[in-house]
Amino acid sequence: PADALSFWGLKPGMTVLDAILAAGGPTEFAASDRSELHRRAGGTSTTYEVKLDRILNRGDLATNYPVAPGDVITVPERTF
Repeated sequence: PADALSFWGLKPGMTVLDAILAAGGPTEFAASDRSELHRRAGGTSTTYEVKLDRILNRGDLATNYPVAPGDVITVPERTF
């Protein structure tokens, strides 16, 4: 399963979903709809909300962003 130490090679055209699946996918404890894509460009940091549960279970690709070199994707754990 994907974790904070997972790393893979960025491929042209890779999306958030591709990257998460390449890292092993979300764990059963993942809060998939609170995932984020963090991007730094030109000295500015931007955070994009990623609705991973909607991507996986509903086919809603609205937040399946392309991944760029240096991007960081976070998938937090659910709180119980």
